[in-house]
Amino acid sequence: MNELTMVLDELAAEAPLDQANWADVVARTRKRPRRARRRLVLVPAVLVLLALSGTAVGVGISLLSQQEHFHAAMPDDPERIGPLVEITGGPDWALIGWRSEDGICLDFAIPGNSPFGCGFPVRGAKPATDSSGSGLPTHAVAGFFSGSNLVGGDGKATIFGVAAHEVAAVKVELGDGRVVDAPLYDAPAALGTDVRFFIVRLSLGPLERRSGSPIRAYSAYDRDGRLIERAED
Repeated sequence: MNELTMVLDELAAEAPLDQANWADVVARTRKRPRRARRRLVLVPAVLVLLALSGTAVGVGISLLSQQEHFHAAMPDDPERIGPLVEITGGPDWALIGWRSEDGICLDFAIPGNSPFGCGFPVRGAKPATDSSGSGLPTHAVAGFFSGSNLVGGDGKATIFGVAAHEVAAVKVELGDGRVVDAPLYDAPAALGTDVRFFIVRLSLGPLERRSGSPIRAYSAYDRDGRLIERAED
């Protein structure tokens, strides 16, 4: 048993659940069906029992190494090509990118939990022909929504995604009419891609309790402020 597994077993034993352990969690996650939404492969958040909020760095386990272990325990995930790379983050969260057989994937990682998405149908983010048989992507922007009910999170909703390299600004249009600017981040060199990434963290309140997605559309603009594409969610 390696040191990481020992730490995870100890934390799982102390978690406020009924006699759960790391082996049980891995066994359960392997039985979960994959879910798809349109052409973007969206994987639901899985509680990894590192304990609750604020523990990952404190016990010497970075969010990058947490995600390494998480994906290793999920054999049905797209095959990874290259390293996991942090794009941006805060004290207790990180946006992590990696290349896969389905193109660029993104993890929104917090201590003990991680929703992630692969197969963003954006130019430069997805191969012309991938494991799902999709053709050449034509979109300039695509996103992923993680609700505020994420176990171990801080109660904020998170919207993240990918934009083509020529995109200079992304705006997220919400279902209640609000429009939110999404900061853009260039791809780290280790990802080997020239796409850009965005992430927004905010409280949506009653909007999240409505039926359907709280996201109405993603809009991508060029350097002169001209609209490149408005992609409805």
